[in-house]
Amino acid sequence: MIEEFCRYFEGYFNNQKQAFANPREFALIELEHHQIADNKFRVSQKYNIDPDPYRKTIIEVIEEDDHLLLKNYKDNEELTPLPGCDIIMEYKDGKFYGKNSCKECIVPWGVKTTYLMTESILSEDLYQVIDQGFNIEDDEQIWGSFNGFFQFDKIKSFKDEE
Repeated sequence: MIEEFCRYFEGYFNNQKQAFANPREFALIELEHHQIADNKFRVSQKYNIDPDPYRKTIIEVIEEDDHLLLKNYKDNEELTPLPGCDIIMEYKDGKFYGKNSCKECIVPWGVKTTYLMTESILSEDLYQVIDQGFNIEDDEQIWGSFNGFFQFDKIKSFKDEE
């Protein structure tokens, strides 16, 4: 199961089709998942028009019983864990379904403190993700998708370039 997940997860993804079809609802986002070690990835997310990623993390994939645990770390030398940001992925019918299950993945947003709720579906060529940030004070959604899942097509695998 873990080998299949890593094969699906590794690569360059974008949501160009979705963004071009619905530009008011979806910004054009690029994702890069570089495998840096067995079951470990350097992950970045950026707007197509911005050279600098707005999110950079390290994700370690761990197989546990009947699911995968995606442990999230700051992209720094110490690999500092990001508390509450781990994701549980379950495999069903050729796809991986994941989400976090708590309100403890804290993301500062301007002067507000928010928590991240995320959900995803990963298949061989498609990665669907919805990230939403909610105010810790009143659970109001502050940032993230208000229009459903982002639909990221896998454009290429970096392993193909090796």
